[in-house]
Amino acid sequence: MKLADDGSGDVVVRLYEALGARAAGRLTLGFAAAPVVVTDLLERPFDTPPPGLTDGVVALVLRPFRILTLRLRRS
Repeated sequence: MKLADDGSGDVVVRLYEALGARAAGRLTLGFAAAPVVVTDLLERPFDTPPPGLTDGVVALVLRPFRILTLRLRRS
């Protein structure tokens, strides 16, 4: 977890599935956030549907060995 490199104040979270199996989980935010954006490792947006954000909780599904980078705009 870190602040975005562009100085916008957005929060970047990186997750990694290390066991070689599909994984599901939830990321509970401690702050109000606008839509979640899936990015590459350089924080450039992907044309991928973002995970759902409901009441400060992001629902996640990870493929085996996947690195997932999420960008959260604080609101």
